Amino acid sequence: MEAKPETIGPGAETPPVAATTGESEDCLGVGGDRPTVFVVIPVFNRLHFTQACIDALKTQSYRPLQILVSDGGSTDDTVAVLRRDYPEVVVLTAQAELWWAGAMAAGIAYALAHSHSPADYVLMMNNDTQIPPDYVSTLVNAAQTHQAAVGALIVDSRDPAKILDAGEYIDWPTYSFPLKTSVASAETFCGDVDVLPGRGSLVPLSMIRAAGNVEAALWPHYLADYEFFCRLKGHGFKLGVCYETRLLAHIEETGILPGAGVKGFATIWQELFSRRSMSNVVDHWRFVKRHAPAKYRPFILLRLSRRVAGDLAFRTPLRPFFLPFYWALRAVQILIATVKIQAKIFALFWQDIRKNGVDVLCYPHRIPKLIRIPVYLLLCPGPLSHSDCLGRGVDPDLLVSHDILRPASVVDWYCLNSFKLSPEQRSPQLTALVWLALNPIKKIASTLTWNSMMRKGSKP
Repeated sequence: MEAKPETIGPGAETPPVAATTGESEDCLGVGGDRPTVFVVIPVFNRLHFTQACIDALKTQSYRPLQILVSDGGSTDDTVAVLRRDYPEVVVLTAQAELWWAGAMAAGIAYALAHSHSPADYVLMMNNDTQIPPDYVSTLVNAAQTHQAAVGALIVDSRDPAKILDAGEYIDWPTYSFPLKTSVASAETFCGDVDVLPGRGSLVPLSMIRAAGNVEAALWPHYLADYEFFCRLKGHGFKLGVCYETRLLAHIEETGILPGAGVKGFATIWQELFSRRSMSNVVDHWRFVKRHAPAKYRPFILLRLSRRVAGDLAFRTPLRPFFLPFYWALRAVQILIATVKIQAKIFALFWQDIRKNGVDVLCYPHRIPKLIRIPVYLLLCPGPLSHSDCLGRGVDPDLLVSHDILRPASVVDWYCLNSFKLSPEQRSPQLTALVWLALNPIKKIASTLTWNSMMRKGSKP
């Protein structure tokens, strides 16, 4: 919903409100002994949405139902029109200008004061939503069945087949808010969610009496609903999403969304600190300090601080000034990381040398890349062909059987397996073959030929 600044905070005293209705103590229809559902709709202007929302609620099959419109200081005659055209609706007004949380808290406070049964409910609604006639009755049944506060499947009003929200979670290690956006064919309820949205969720008043009202003083607009439901869950209450009904949301009416790219100072400041911004840093800071697990809290707060500094430095006209410092810092970080990696690689290479001695040179792929080419050219034996072996008067198959040679990855090519030859193995022919493998000119020619055959696929 849209809203304007407020100076009243639930969590302290309930703001003074004036309730006007033609039937302030009566609900729509007769419900017998069934719980009363108090529907709280925070509004600020957008009268057409409010009228459509009330009309949808009046068609609900569930009774008793009490509709409460909590006005946050509308300037489009919302209050006058509602009092004239909907006398059965309770209209709450306040001298202070209210945001979403202040208006919602005022409506909940009214419901708490006028409830006559411990089994009554509050249905938190936004006026920019659409619901089917069985919406309230379905949620009440789900709440009673699962003993939980329940929300509904939320879909896009422009494309009802598109699921926007089938369950909301908080991933504290990354401080992200992943959404479930698919539902299994036989799935009717999801009972492991971390929070519920403030639009279309049904909450037993008994839970609110235990955990407290929405806190508008600290969270005037965004995150107020998340904080409220985190508090309910912290008191041991269950939260769930019912898939047997759905709510259509007009997401194009959402407030300031997180952006990207370079923008003006005023735009970035609005994203970081405006009450209408989903990424308001102050709201997130307070939310993290209250609800984040202690082990993640310092890292999340550091991330929020870095985000403010990063947005101001790199997404405003200051970007050209800060970019050289950023590049220099990144270069230093890359250099340090490279040195650390190379240090580990050389440490492993040294361990290999201590374990296998000079035979490490027979396996060039185990030599660190930083020195592999010069070491290979100077010290490592190169590949040997079948004709190289026969030309030196040795049988390559016999040398393979004695582990002196090993087959390479190309037909009729071999690599020296070890420099450690027993006295019986030493012979002028074998010595000549080893020196041939070490000859730099022969080594380069053999390596090029071997690589060419590898590319052509001449593998065994």
